[in-house]
Amino acid sequence: MKGTAYLVVWWMSQVPYAAVFDNQVAAEAAASVRNALMVTVSGKDAQIDSVHDWYRRDEDGQPMSAEWRNILGQLQVALTTKKPPALKAAGA
Repeated sequence: MKGTAYLVVWWMSQVPYAAVFDNQVAAEAAASVRNALMVTVSGKDAQIDSVHDWYRRDEDGQPMSAEWRNILGQLQVALTTKKPPALKAAGA
């Protein structure tokens, strides 16, 4: 991969959609309009640099970092700082 790419993921009528952009401004505009997730990817090994949730905004209107949540929706960890915890089978 050359440079940085931006993956924008959104849902409409319970169907997931995705688009890849080379231009950050275009990706941010698409994410903002759709309240989407924007994943910043770079490097030859497709390293994920950041994941921003354009549905969740801070007090200044800027998108917040996406967060990992378990099946019940309880907050676990931020996606860009740690790997998600391993899920255990019920009753284990």
